[in-house]
Formats: sequence, C-alpha cells, structure tokens
Amino acid sequence: IVAEAFADACDILEKADDFGIAVHDLIKQYATEHQRIVFNGNGYSKEWIEEAERRGLPHLRSMVETIPSLVTPKAIKLFESFGVYTQAELESRAEIMYEQYAKAINIEARVMIDVASKQIIPAVIKYVTKLANSINTIKAAAAVDVSVQEDLLKECSGLLVETKKNLQNLIEVADQGSAMAEGKEQAEFYYNKIMPAMEALRTPVDKLEMLVDKEMWPMPSYGDLIFEV
Repeated sequence: IVAEAFADACDILEKADDFGIAVHDLIKQYATEHQRIVFNGNGYSKEWIEEAERRGLPHLRSMVETIPSLVTPKAIKLFESFGVYTQAELESRAEIMYEQYAKAINIEARVMIDVASKQIIPAVIKYVTKLANSINTIKAAAAVDVSVQEDLLKECSGLLVETKKNLQNLIEVADQGSAMAEGKEQAEFYYNKIMPAMEALRTPVDKLEMLVDKEMWPMPSYGDLIFEV
C-alpha cells in the first residue's frame, strides 16, 4: 500500500516542471482529499466509532469482517501490480484466515465449556449447598435473622441456573459450528453465534466470582494473579 502511494506520487512529481511547487501542491491535495481519515483522538474509543460512521468510513469489528478486504478487485490489483501475490494466492490466504479464526474460537469455546462444566458449576453447587446447610443450622439453633444468607443463596442459585442454561446453549452452537464445512460461512457463524454465546456464559460466571467463597472458587482471581503470584 505504501509502495503504491509512493509510486502514484512519483508519477506526478517526476513530470513536474518545478519540483518544489509540485510537492507543495501534492501535499495540499492529499491532505484535502484524505482529511476525513485524520482523527487525533483515541482511535479505540466509542467516540471514534461514531465519528467514523459519520464520516462514511468503514468500521470493521472483527477479523472475520476484514478478510474480504484482501480479495477485493482493488486489493488484487494492488498486490499483482507489484508482484507480491496473485489473485489465487490472495484467495488461498483468505481461506486459511477463515479456517484459522474458526479453529481458534472453537478451541476457546471448548475450553470454556470444559471449565464451566467441570470447575465452575461444581464449585457453585458446593458453595450454595454449604450456604443452605448453614442457614438451616442457624435457624435450628436460634430465632435470628438470616435474610442476608437467604438473599445470597437465592442470588447464587439464580445465577447458577443462568450459567447452566447458557452453557447448554454454547455446547449446542459449538457443535453446530464444528459440523460446518471450513471456510467463510463457518468463520462468520463462529463470530455471529458462538462469540455471543461465550459472552452470555461469561456474564453470570463473572457475577458468581464476586459472590462465591474465595476458598471454593476453583481458579485464581485477577487480584491473585496481579498481587499474589
């Protein structure tokens, strides 16, 4: 891309009678024509996304959405004109990128399923069982207020149900994705269906991490990793 930009500039400047004036005029032209891509704020912020849309600039949210840019007529012409890639080579790379994306997300989803099934849910069951037994023991010992414990039990139990429901949904969509043929359609399925399912599973688990007894939680917290390792 940079080589093409320099080549275009050279084609203009090499024909100029006055090089200095030509450079000045070309810089002014480029600045005017491409002003809408200049943004001096935080390019990773929500503000830039809104500003880009206002300016009519593309907003590509994921790797899957960027891959088609590699095989547009404009991109093919660019790579072929400089002898970098042929159209067939670009198309093959696009296919590989789709496959790599799908495989990476599949691995993440399967790990998430394994962790939630074998570690998170059993740990939460152990905690709510202990909490329920504690409530019954306290009630049997004395007529005292156990509303805090009961509220905590209800909240954890509700989040446990949500976790199990979202886990089952992730298992189903992950199986659907694995059964699909490799390529663009599969990669898009992983982005549009499996990624949201993973996020949905994470939401109740993140809440449970803040409620469950630290001694019962099966993995280190961010605090443990940052301050205690």
